[in-house]
Amino acid sequence: MNILKKMNKMIVVVGSENKAKIRATQMGFDLAFKDKFEIKVVGVKASSLVSDQPMSDSECIVGAINRAKEALKKHPEAEYGIGMEGGVHNIKEPIDRWYECGWIAVVKRGEPDSNVGVSSTARFELPPKVIYEIVENKKELAQIMDELTNKSDVRSNEGAMGIYTNSILHRDHIYSHGLIFALSRFISPKELW
Repeated sequence: MNILKKMNKMIVVVGSENKAKIRATQMGFDLAFKDKFEIKVVGVKASSLVSDQPMSDSECIVGAINRAKEALKKHPEAEYGIGMEGGVHNIKEPIDRWYECGWIAVVKRGEPDSNVGVSSTARFELPPKVIYEIVENKKELAQIMDELTNKSDVRSNEGAMGIYTNSILHRDHIYSHGLIFALSRFISPKELW
């Protein structure tokens, strides 16, 4: 007779209602805690307190941390709060190009405010015509992607990452990798820190 092991449940709250970010969190936590917990991920509205289109890594990190902390406050049963903030960044040397990546912050209930896991996704280059729209016309990347592709809500689906990799890599997969790196301070042996 096969007896199923009853697993403990863990609630994780994401500071966003974006479907790709919620899926990324589910994927990352399922990988990190696959044999220990049944993971339930909940998305809540949370303010980044940064601009709608962050223009630097620093701004994205601040936004991700703000979202993670607010999400955890809004959901008292959650063990972890997750913030994800995508943005663009200009790297001038050795070649002047613009890149997009997402920053992920992980806050664990009961831990000091200084113990925040932070990491990023992989970066990818954005073409000049997209950067022109962001910098000169003050548009968000999400709006530009919807316009260029004639699709609706690209940000909650494949994301710009999926568009520019011809659907090889989607936003949720890439964000789940960044999330696992941000979780590393909580899941790796303490003596390593």
